[in-house]
Amino acid sequence: MRNLFLLPVLALGVTNVVGAQTTETMPNPLPTTFTGNTFPFANTTAANAQHVQFIYDASHITSTSPILIQKLRFHSSGASTGGSMTNVTIKLSQCPVAWNAITTTYASNMIPAKTVTVLNNGTVNFNVTAASGWAYDLVLTTPYLYDPAGGALVFDWERSATSTITGGFTGGMAGNATNPLKGSRVYGPAGQAVGAGITASANGYACAAEITWIPAAGLYSSWTATPVKGDSPLTVQFTDTSYSSAGPIQTWAWDFNSDNTIDSTVQNPSYTFVATGYDQYFDVTLTTTDGTHPASKVTKQKFIRVNPSTATTVDFGAGSTNVPAPTPIGVSPYQSTYSASAGIRGFGFVAPTTFVVTGFETPNDYSTPETDQTIVCYVLATPPTAAFTPTASDVKFFATGAANTILRPTAPIVVQQGEWFGVFGACHASAANSSLRNSYGAGPHATSVVGMPISISRLWMNADPRVNMGIGVCNPNAAGQIARVFVHVNGNFAVPTLTCNAAPVLGTTPALDMKAVFTGAQVGVLLLGAGRLPAPVPTPYGNLLILPPYPLVLTIPTGTGTVPLPIPNDANLTGIKVDWQGAAFDLTNSVYGMTNGTEWFIGLGN
Repeated sequence: MRNLFLLPVLALGVTNVVGAQTTETMPNPLPTTFTGNTFPFANTTAANAQHVQFIYDASHITSTSPILIQKLRFHSSGASTGGSMTNVTIKLSQCPVAWNAITTTYASNMIPAKTVTVLNNGTVNFNVTAASGWAYDLVLTTPYLYDPAGGALVFDWERSATSTITGGFTGGMAGNATNPLKGSRVYGPAGQAVGAGITASANGYACAAEITWIPAAGLYSSWTATPVKGDSPLTVQFTDTSYSSAGPIQTWAWDFNSDNTIDSTVQNPSYTFVATGYDQYFDVTLTTTDGTHPASKVTKQKFIRVNPSTATTVDFGAGSTNVPAPTPIGVSPYQSTYSASAGIRGFGFVAPTTFVVTGFETPNDYSTPETDQTIVCYVLATPPTAAFTPTASDVKFFATGAANTILRPTAPIVVQQGEWFGVFGACHASAANSSLRNSYGAGPHATSVVGMPISISRLWMNADPRVNMGIGVCNPNAAGQIARVFVHVNGNFAVPTLTCNAAPVLGTTPALDMKAVFTGAQVGVLLLGAGRLPAPVPTPYGNLLILPPYPLVLTIPTGTGTVPLPIPNDANLTGIKVDWQGAAFDLTNSVYGMTNGTEWFIGLGN
């Protein structure tokens, strides 16, 4: 992509070599040592699909007037073997907010009018360095026009999952209390609008860089505007950001609708755009003069968008489940029995929400079924990371009783969100010293409690709980088999879910993903409605949220599945609203549930 800001200069034959070339580092001076980070230059498979932004405060650059950036270099934290990466897109931009006030939304950290793609799905090559040094050079074919007065400098790197990688290096991250970087980083997977996180510490955290630039001589027309899209009539305030190296700009001529008629001659005008229908775009042209240089005329195509039909999906209404699902927290299937004279096993997890435990049962899976069972339950304020010995107050339940029955506490056990819940359970004969039979399943195991996802992991104690009543050394493990214990939870049911994997854009195939959530559902249906109901209508199957008739009814086996729904690339569909709702049925146990509503607004992708 060519830099539109430079076209007037190049067309008039003004050379780029004006003024002295300056090279500066960010930070200045560079530190003697660097911390390392794999994003975005590493060669690890997990890092193949990446989107990373480095944001550098303009204070690193000594010029306060516009400059032409010719080259950027990035530092490694150690030796680099060199190498290359394919399918990389690099953009340069300016940030509309301070370097330490950025968000995880990549687009929010870049000014559209200042964003230039300097490499489009191309290949980058890294340098070989014997020690920490400049491992990547970004030489710009067309220099990037950057205005230090307009905000921080943004380096945006996105590498697709199809990238082929050889070599690579660990980026030299800089910034400390004695030598602040005034830089930050946003990082996450490629192809996503929102990153996984931000690193914007007080001392800065970004890859140490070097910038080479020359002063920008000449006249450059530029501006910003707010807003750039919205419903008609749309009043837009334009702010002139033009630059002249010769002195003050003398005239401004604005054409807001590409009719070659000047609509305003003030420096910072406002203009009201009127349109009918969806997605009407307006080109904006600004011509400035300064009495010294030739007039600078810049046109930004499709700069204003009126009545945008941006495709959206909105969750609405409250679905419901009519009967609590009569099942405990799910555990992994039976694999084997672990027998020990003094050894009991179980599992633990961190509560994702508050729930109430009403009973316990150990599966009686031993080849010769046993007569009794023993259960121990703990609740701790924070999850244990190593071996621990619970106190008497940590033990919320201890009991020995008949096998094949539910052992219930005298009062329900309330587990608060964020607390750690652990349980042991084993069957055994009635003799005091009989072997404990632990029903083993695979672990860790992904399951849920009251509709919230959890991962249960191994917990073990090499002692006899019938003797110590659960107060012995307990050991949590992230891996290894778990002992299967059925934990009955009050309200162990949830509303089925219905989500959309992508915006409903014309000519694409988004998919609705439905999950019955409660155990035992045999079937589900997906309904297309004629609109939203003004208020939920209770039914035996849950709250109905969408209007009949239902022109499309799709069956989903087990009530859980993904349904692709192609949208024709037909402009007549623009702006249509489509309402969906799902229902799941457990006919055996008379448990039924209906999802929240999902409303599509069909339109364009951006």
